[in-house]
Amino acid sequence: MSALAALAATGAFAQSTVTLYGVADIAYGAHKTKGTGTNSIKSSGVMDGANAGSRIGFRGTEDLGGGLSAQFVVEQGIAPTNDELFGTRSAAGGHQVDGFSAGGGAAAVSGSAGAYSNGTNRQSYLGLSSKDLGTLRIGYQYTNVYELSSLAGYTLGSEGVPGADKAHLHMNAQAGGTRANAITYISPSFSGLTVRAQFGSGSAGRDTFEQNTANAASNLSVDKAVRMSFMAKYDAGPLSAALAYTDNKITQSVRAAGSQTINAYGAISAPLPAASATTNAAERAAKLIQIGASYDFGMAKVGLTINDGENGGTGSSTQISSFTGYNLSVSAPFGALVPFASLGKAKTKNDTTSVITEDYSLSQFGARYSLSKRTTAYLMAGTTKNNAPGVAWTKDSKTVVGVAHSF
Repeated sequence: MSALAALAATGAFAQSTVTLYGVADIAYGAHKTKGTGTNSIKSSGVMDGANAGSRIGFRGTEDLGGGLSAQFVVEQGIAPTNDELFGTRSAAGGHQVDGFSAGGGAAAVSGSAGAYSNGTNRQSYLGLSSKDLGTLRIGYQYTNVYELSSLAGYTLGSEGVPGADKAHLHMNAQAGGTRANAITYISPSFSGLTVRAQFGSGSAGRDTFEQNTANAASNLSVDKAVRMSFMAKYDAGPLSAALAYTDNKITQSVRAAGSQTINAYGAISAPLPAASATTNAAERAAKLIQIGASYDFGMAKVGLTINDGENGGTGSSTQISSFTGYNLSVSAPFGALVPFASLGKAKTKNDTTSVITEDYSLSQFGARYSLSKRTTAYLMAGTTKNNAPGVAWTKDSKTVVGVAHSF
């Protein structure tokens, strides 16, 4: 009897798989940010790499029978050259300075972006898949914005180095970010065509609504976000093309500066009060259209992304801004060596005042060399210039030499 039980347990276990995986990417780099006038910031030394975001994760599947399977993914970003490691991760831009994190003054150090981000969760979701009906996921996961801009193979440069760090992701924050809490449906492939639909509340936890006497007396905020996104991707041999549309609606209650607020998890954000008044309480919508395409000629691969969208104002302003951007990149393999180059433009215009608030020109080049299927050595250099009037920084340049290993 015990032998039969052991055999049954072995059979059940064989239907489930759990995999530990990750990326360790470390480089030596030199970074310079030029501000207005004679101001500039320089940093160099051993730093987190730029070929792929360092991470560690677990993923698993369970065969439920009848063509159904359950999945999970829990993936955390890490900073291998920072003493906090699991407590932080390096941001895509900015000078890497140990001990700095988002909100802790890193922006002043970098001039262009935070050195580190406190958000270490890259993904954490559950899924249910059917061979005939597709996949349904729920939890914190990559958005369609990120799928098209970064994961679909249309951007051949590196987000971790200036020159390919902004144009393909332009307006991602206004459209709900690169990751979000959402329900996602992914269709099966229909002759190369795949459709993705997402619905959720964006990168915050969940909508919060409270209406009672205490609410009115203490001026607590009532915040709501509704994010919908659709993406269609077509793959046919060397050609790949995708179109995505994201609509991110945000509503906040009117509150005076200095009032307490309820955060996305339903807790009062004490002891610090709201820094500024929320006077634009109407529903504000950010809308983003993305186009991506690539073609592999064999001797070279070309990729293109285009962003076009509009932001419907902020909590304290009704001014509308429009966003445009494109990124063109090419790679040419010579055996294990793959040189690449990337060019881009991105612009933000305040439609109410007609003032250009962001005007980026980007260029990046480099090469990757596959030492094995899991280990890649690379050299990358790039520059991002901000040509808009009155900006805090005008030129961001970085060169890195590194090694990335996936496991």
